[in-house]
Amino acid sequence: MVMHVPLIEHEDNQYGGISLTALKEMLIRYQGVVNYVAVTGVSNVTGIVNPIHDIAELAHQYGAYIVVDGTQMVAHMPVCLSSPDNPMRDIDAFVFSGHKIYAPGSPGVLIVKKEILASIEPQELGGGMVKDVNERSYSIIPHFPDREQAGTPNIVGIVTLASVLEVLDRIDMTNIFEKEQRLMTDAIAKLQSVPNLEIYGYQSSPSYGRVGAIAFNLEGLDHGLVAAVINDEHNIAVRNGCFCAHPYVRTLLKKSLWQIDLSEMSDEEAEYLINLKKGMVRASFGLYTTEEDITALIDGLQMLATNGDEIRSLYLSQMDGSYVRRIPIPELQPSFHPLQALNAALSKRLI
Repeated sequence: MVMHVPLIEHEDNQYGGISLTALKEMLIRYQGVVNYVAVTGVSNVTGIVNPIHDIAELAHQYGAYIVVDGTQMVAHMPVCLSSPDNPMRDIDAFVFSGHKIYAPGSPGVLIVKKEILASIEPQELGGGMVKDVNERSYSIIPHFPDREQAGTPNIVGIVTLASVLEVLDRIDMTNIFEKEQRLMTDAIAKLQSVPNLEIYGYQSSPSYGRVGAIAFNLEGLDHGLVAAVINDEHNIAVRNGCFCAHPYVRTLLKKSLWQIDLSEMSDEEAEYLINLKKGMVRASFGLYTTEEDITALIDGLQMLATNGDEIRSLYLSQMDGSYVRRIPIPELQPSFHPLQALNAALSKRLI
């Protein structure tokens, strides 16, 4: 059985992180039944940071483990998994993807307490972790990490991932976090100056804040159109849609989605309209993000807010909710240069 913990709802119809009050009520109600609490450390939609150690303490108090998806955390902020002063606040399992921290082609990472891992059979079997095999059974190597390494690993990807983690450590995640906080604060303030633009998720939190991403929509302009124009006309890569987080996005959009009148539409027409409206635009931040990037984004959104009808006439909407330009424009030169960015990171000039 899977139970979903609701978000904190604010008076302005915005949603924040996970509601600890609701989580506690569910853990009390289902005490002894809940095996683990799985939570996102940082939302890849809004960038809102969840209080993972507070959640861990609640989960442990009622006999459950905590599993944290840290994919959006590790590239943007320091992460501590243990609490020497209070083991109840320790994280039991923490996972993240290598490709989200500048290491494409690398494997994912699972950090888990050894006693938990030792209490279960390895999920994968293969050469390197098998001690003996006979006609009826097999035995596995008892020591770590060999017992969890089935077959030949992705050696090149592992080296790539380790190298990136070393670079991030040399730059210092605290420096990265502080730089990003300055950029996020600046971006949110400037986005709020764009007419008819809505930022999703509460704007600030005294305890946890937000990192990595800002999601928004421009009233009267579909997310697919905004993303296409910002990319085509202003050379700023943003993502649009539901970001592999459909239930969360639907929750954030429910106020506007409920206003859609589908009563006189065919199923095909309704699907088309919902695809145009079911999504938002996301601006993501990274080591390479600059104040100039934010300025270019704001300039593009200001232009859209002012000339939306004129710009809409230049694009065609697709059944999946995307937009394409009627007449292609000359290819823009990319403003991101990988070698230059890497050299800057290594010399700490980014911070």
